[in-house]
Amino acid sequence: MGEQRSDIPPLGPPAGMQPLCVNFRTLLLLALLPWPGAGQFYVIGPRAPVIGLVGEEAVLSCQLSPSMDAQNMEVKWYRNDPFGLVHHYSTSQVDMEQQMPEYQGRTEFLKENITKGHVALRIRPIQLSDGGEYACFFESSTYYNDATFQVLVTVSGRAPHIHIEPGNKKDFKVTCMSTGWYPEPEVQWRNHQGLHLAPGSETKTMEGSGLFHVESSLTVDKSSRADVSCVVRNTILNVEKEVHVSLADSLFLEDFTWIVWLVVLLVLLVISVTICVLFLRVRKAKGKLQVEHGKLQEEYGKPQEENEKLTAVECKPQEENEKLTAVECKPQEKNEKLTAVECKPQEKNEKLTAVE
Repeated sequence: MGEQRSDIPPLGPPAGMQPLCVNFRTLLLLALLPWPGAGQFYVIGPRAPVIGLVGEEAVLSCQLSPSMDAQNMEVKWYRNDPFGLVHHYSTSQVDMEQQMPEYQGRTEFLKENITKGHVALRIRPIQLSDGGEYACFFESSTYYNDATFQVLVTVSGRAPHIHIEPGNKKDFKVTCMSTGWYPEPEVQWRNHQGLHLAPGSETKTMEGSGLFHVESSLTVDKSSRADVSCVVRNTILNVEKEVHVSLADSLFLEDFTWIVWLVVLLVLLVISVTICVLFLRVRKAKGKLQVEHGKLQEEYGKPQEENEKLTAVECKPQEENEKLTAVECKPQEKNEKLTAVECKPQEKNEKLTAVE
């Protein structure tokens, strides 16, 4: 467990050091062992595996026994598989130069009770890759010790749903499906009495996200009218999600499937006939409107032609008046010529008088 050192080794767990898995028996052993000497201590990690839910946070706590101030100690959290530094606290500062890239920006050192030798590391958000074995390591100027523990990452998927499809004449196939689980969940079929039923087939596949998709099928005889349930269980959280199906209702629906289809076809037929009748009526009414419109155009067209003829007749007297006016104007022109002739003798007389 702990070791007294004469030479200060490099920081980190010494080579060949076997991790101590803390559990009830370990604690009992610690109680029976002699109390450590001055400056010596034990590191106590989580007493049970730390459960981290994907997307949430997990707290990895460690403490010294006996209780002592750890402000001036080196405190580290390691991953054992793969090996790497998760977080490093050193001489009242945080040294993160060697931190694994996948943990950068996701760790927080909690030191509210560091004077009592109690510290913790918060990791958030939890990822699927965070599951595994961790070690919590303390080192003073004269002594070092560590404790190992497990981190279990998990997530419960969606509630399962059931698909029923016909098989042969004597049975049908019931398939239960669910997705989004980690790690692989357990799938169970149960009858109405809670007894387990053996599935005909079962598949568990990992999706691109790393979560599991499960399918389990059960073949049921048509003579059976019992109810069955499909249960998908998270083995870490001990959480179950269940879906129930009534085989009697399923068989009832299967027996009357042809009636349902017949009703659907009749409804579609009625709708089609109704649409055709309405279409024909609309088309017929539209034809009547076009005929009536043509008649109205013919009736209103005749008075217009008569008005045009009357206008033409009325214009003829006007033309005759214009001709008469032209004829009346001719005597006036003759009178003007006569006046001009009469004026000539007068001019001659005026000339004679002037000679005399």
